Amino acid sequence: MITKKNVLFTQITKKRKLDREFAWISREFKDFHTLSDIEIYNAEKYAALHLGCQF
Repeated sequence: MITKKNVLFTQITKKRKLDREFAWISREFKDFHTLSDIEIYNAEKYAALHLGCQF
C-alpha cells in the first residue's frame, strides 16, 4: 500500500540524488565557460595547463 509518507520520502530521496549530481557536474565543469572549452581538440591544452606539461 502506497501512502503519502512513502511518496514524500521517495520524492525527497530523488531530489537529494539529483542535487548531488548537479553539484558534482558544477564542480567538474567549473573551468569550462564556452563550448570550445569542452571540444576534444582542446583536451591536450587542458591537460597541459592543469598538469604543468607542454605538448
